[in-house]
Amino acid sequence: MKRTFRTNLCCLFMAVVLLASIRVDAAAPPKTEGPRALAIEMGTPFHDNAILQRGMKVPVWGWSKPGATVTVTFAGQKKTAKVATNGKWMLELDSLKASFEPAEMVISGGGKTETLTNILVGEVWMASGQSNMQWIAGKCDVGRYLISEMKARVEAGEEKLAVIREAKVTDVYAVLQPIQRAKGQWNLDEANFSAISYAFAHTLFQELQVPIGILNCSFSQTAIQAWVPKEGFASGEDEYTKAIYQRVLKADPTTPEHKKAWAGYYAAVEKLMKENEVRLKNGQLPLAATSLDVPGVFKGNRDATWLFNARTSPMIPYAIRGAIWNQGYANSGEGLVYYNNLHSMIRGWRTVWDRPDLPVYFHQFYSNYMKKDVVNTPSVSTTSEMRLGTTMARDIPNAGMASQIDITGAIHYQSKTVPGQRLALHALKNQYGKKIVADGPIFKSYKAQGNKLIVNFDHAEGGLVVAEPRNDTGKEENGKAVLTYYAPRVMENADDKVSLFYLVGKDRVWHPASVTIKGETVELTSSAVKKPLGVSYATAGVGFQPNLYNNALLPMSPFIYFDHKMVTKAEWPDDPMKIVGVELDASAGGLMYDYRKMPILGPQFRDNAVLQAGVPITIWGSAVHDHGTDADGKGVIHFSFNGIEKTIPVADDNPDVVQLAPGETRSSGWKEWRVTVPAMAASAEPKTLKVSFTVDGQLAHERIATNIVVGDVWYVAASSMKVSAPQVKSSGKIVRVMTRKAKGSVSASPRRYSVCVSRTPLNRFASFWADSSGDKASGLAAILGHRIAAKTGNPVGIIYMQGGALPLRSWMDHRSLAKAPSLAGPYASITARFPGSESYNSNIKRYVEAWETYWSDYIPTMMAEKRVPDARAWGTYPTTASDDTKTDASQTYNVLMHSFTPAALKGVIFLTTPESFADNEGKLFDEQMTALANGWKTRFGGDPNFMYTVPSKALAPKITNPSKIRGKSTAIEVSSWTEGHKVVEAAVGK
Repeated sequence: MKRTFRTNLCCLFMAVVLLASIRVDAAAPPKTEGPRALAIEMGTPFHDNAILQRGMKVPVWGWSKPGATVTVTFAGQKKTAKVATNGKWMLELDSLKASFEPAEMVISGGGKTETLTNILVGEVWMASGQSNMQWIAGKCDVGRYLISEMKARVEAGEEKLAVIREAKVTDVYAVLQPIQRAKGQWNLDEANFSAISYAFAHTLFQELQVPIGILNCSFSQTAIQAWVPKEGFASGEDEYTKAIYQRVLKADPTTPEHKKAWAGYYAAVEKLMKENEVRLKNGQLPLAATSLDVPGVFKGNRDATWLFNARTSPMIPYAIRGAIWNQGYANSGEGLVYYNNLHSMIRGWRTVWDRPDLPVYFHQFYSNYMKKDVVNTPSVSTTSEMRLGTTMARDIPNAGMASQIDITGAIHYQSKTVPGQRLALHALKNQYGKKIVADGPIFKSYKAQGNKLIVNFDHAEGGLVVAEPRNDTGKEENGKAVLTYYAPRVMENADDKVSLFYLVGKDRVWHPASVTIKGETVELTSSAVKKPLGVSYATAGVGFQPNLYNNALLPMSPFIYFDHKMVTKAEWPDDPMKIVGVELDASAGGLMYDYRKMPILGPQFRDNAVLQAGVPITIWGSAVHDHGTDADGKGVIHFSFNGIEKTIPVADDNPDVVQLAPGETRSSGWKEWRVTVPAMAASAEPKTLKVSFTVDGQLAHERIATNIVVGDVWYVAASSMKVSAPQVKSSGKIVRVMTRKAKGSVSASPRRYSVCVSRTPLNRFASFWADSSGDKASGLAAILGHRIAAKTGNPVGIIYMQGGALPLRSWMDHRSLAKAPSLAGPYASITARFPGSESYNSNIKRYVEAWETYWSDYIPTMMAEKRVPDARAWGTYPTTASDDTKTDASQTYNVLMHSFTPAALKGVIFLTTPESFADNEGKLFDEQMTALANGWKTRFGGDPNFMYTVPSKALAPKITNPSKIRGKSTAIEVSSWTEGHKVVEAAVGK
């Protein structure tokens, strides 16, 4: 039984109660085999199970023997084409009628014949974007409920099973130049479809009752620029777009822009290498070639055009009705230029498809947080401005926006059904003639009447309503399960529940506004704003708060205006904005926002830290912000600890500021402040460390570490294997442990200020000091701490860093590798990344030669053959860290140790693992452990007792014992790799 459109609209936006027995299992979807090989190479979308577009010419293309004639037979039509000299042929089928009847397409030519089977005709749309568009139906509400509902109704005989198929490129993801030849496959497993595009297609199917095909051109962690064809940038008239197009041209070896840019780049590299010779002779730090900007779109292989070139270009010119777009997370830091990029993308798609009126519908970015108690004050953050830029892009002809401002989630929201359905409303209205409302309310204008502001909207016909977003996962109503997918709940007489409006007067201070809905307008007042001049609504998102909709239950889009002009960060005089009742903080803008990620303190120096007693302590941190740019001599570090006050200007001639050498940080140019404080006696009395950074006297960043005590600090390095040690009774003293919270423990690049990837001080993967008190202590770190505390009576801190099961060389910094002759190879590989060595000079020569080959051979071949020459899925380009300079040496050190050096320590413990003896049974242990231990002592500073486990002869028959470790050291023989009790006993002197 066909459902009416009115019934479908109810399903779009009202909660539906389902029994758990008809849910689709959202476990890992079944694996699908790759596409079968075809006898004749066809354009990517032409394969078994394809859906062809009805009602328009249908291009068909492929590759065969030059000069041959190719014939295509389908649906009673027989068309021929001559193969061009480049091997490509193309023809057009006449307009087709929709059909559910599986048909065959027969292609013959060049002495070969191929038959594509199970071909249908219907409506085809292209879907593009990043991970929220890529996210599959089986992992969200679309699979759990939308598909489950449909199958239940089909089983009950109430409707027809939706016929939806999805095609995508299967073998290539990103390339520098557009290709045409790639493998493709049509998927029939709806659980593995893009969830949003499935919801879109399902809505179309319910109304049109024809097969629906989706070309899925999406991939995670991709910015909008990556999906723009170069043609889209080419005709841009704004300076922002012109600049991107210039970068695109510099990556095309056929252009004069490329030739000029790369001649200049090669000359700059040569000049830098010669300059390094002089710098080294003068005792200066050398410069890295990576400090020079590579001309073109080489900010990774997801830079401008790369994803379009690989994932979309092979689909063109497949006949489609239109396209849909969902993306934003990767561009949330760029602001209003999203407007420019949407124009470029849509303009580009229309150009390459040769469809000037190609319909494109796009989403407005959702509310990307999960807190239910957030009050969204006015904002001109980059994310807020990206949403405003999206609204502005509604000026693109034959395009439209579907807002998701009332959809809430972190990076990936679970509610994919309604976003897909909202996009479908635009298609149903504009392409299929349905008399429906497709747009939510959009700000039109406002006028002031005394202390009242009256706001008018487009697309508010029939009046505005208040509704509350729903995302009631796992809840029940009337004893029945509630759907997890979003549906707004209408709230009667709830004007006072809407807290998203703000008013502002001449003083530019924003105040919450009282709301009265008057049909299609709203009246706003605030007792604190006598003469309102501006208004803001939901610019920071909606989340779970009540908000405004039109009668079609489509949400109102955010807006912010002052003096009848849209407010932007660039033009608003206050940074951060002044909002009544809101204290200015780093999230509000200004210097505190710009420097919010500054790693002003090393990871050891934070709340609840334990510092070593009895020796001078060097406290340190970054003197630059997160982009690696210093304050040009205007920045000042302000230090306060234990009665010591110090002011440290960030200047090259300041001895308290150190310029870090190559190999010390991920990027060059970093400065570091350091203060050494006198030795302190052990004490449980809490101390406070305060460090701030000012620019021209204005506070830019501040860290206050509280509850710091002084006692004994130990660093323990271990693999992830579990080490046994008996529980002990709590010492009753302060014992604190810092462990790795980061997901990974290895990196080819040194992490100077954090164990995790992010340097942002309070990110969720950062390591922190945790209290290990309790009646019983378990776990090696806590047991060790309490045994030491019981003996000394002092507070104890254990930095316990566990890494992967890797050999000794992985725990050694690159300079220590040079002290072990057996590690000369890894040392040469690593130093090839750091300027100032012969290895580096040789590597840069190789690097330049690789670029020359890239431009003379690799890319021209790609451009001529329209495919990837070496069949690599992800496009590559030369780097200074190529395959010739990859090794696991130093990779654990880079993550788990580097950010703790220098550090005042009582002792260091290293637990060896079988991996260090697998190749040589221990005959190189003396050489390598000596280099490791002496390197650690140098890096940490001072002379901590270096304790290490030595496997017995039974574990390592050819073991050689270290004899040249400097200063204090203790070898602990173990007969089992997991004998943690021996380590504890050695550390406490028993």
